[in-house]
Amino acid sequence: MAIFARSTSPLDSTKASFRTHLNYIKCSEKLFASSTLSVSRNGTFTKRTVEITRFQKLYKVTLKSIKKDIELAREDSAFAVIAAPWFPVKCYYVLYYLESILTHLLDGSTQGFGKGGHAGIRKKIYSLVDSGAIVFSSPELNRVYGLAQVRALPAINAGQNARSDYWQKIDCINSVAKKLMDYKLHDAKIGRKWNLHTKKDREEQKLFVGSERLMIADFFFWYRIKANYRDLDYIDFENGITEPEVLDYLETYNKVFEHYRIQLIKQINPLR
Repeated sequence: MAIFARSTSPLDSTKASFRTHLNYIKCSEKLFASSTLSVSRNGTFTKRTVEITRFQKLYKVTLKSIKKDIELAREDSAFAVIAAPWFPVKCYYVLYYLESILTHLLDGSTQGFGKGGHAGIRKKIYSLVDSGAIVFSSPELNRVYGLAQVRALPAINAGQNARSDYWQKIDCINSVAKKLMDYKLHDAKIGRKWNLHTKKDREEQKLFVGSERLMIADFFFWYRIKANYRDLDYIDFENGITEPEVLDYLETYNKVFEHYRIQLIKQINPLR
């Protein structure tokens, strides 16, 4: 899928790429703003108090850092350029701590507390949504896509996703899903060292697409991966993007993060 309009100007490409991803963030913000979260506890189990307390402390420290970033960026938009590359990483970790605590309090699962917790929590969320133990009121957020389903979604015209109003279009939800799939496939290609010129690795990728899944709520996980390990190559915050535009990006990302964070907290507190 083309992620921005073709252009002979590198500056135009940078701008279009920035607008594309800002559209995806705004689209996600719209979905989370209109959605509520509900959960159902399943069975009896022993609470891992030590792990819960440890994640609570990490949550508080990281959230404090996020709030400080927003405060400083609002005081001086030049700081937004400094904060933006790592902002998705901090937001993801706050949500990861909360998702790990919530899933544990629902059925005693400990995927988030140990090695491999990041991928484990994503799969656990899929499972709990499948069973109805976690329900997003927004159908788009509550949907667990197979990667093959995402691949089959209609394509859009090149450059359409860089238009300023694209985030309001229904097609934008499909574009977000496709972008998350792109990240997931790219991550698998690097991690599994696929050489897609070989039949063996093409077959392995085909099996991967046929078995793996994703949700729009994976947005935070994959933007963190992009920032932390693959670099934010889709946004050059220091070339062609104005400080007020970067501040808008930061503010919008903070909004979608806050919507989900608050919903998680509302479900965790009664379970404690």
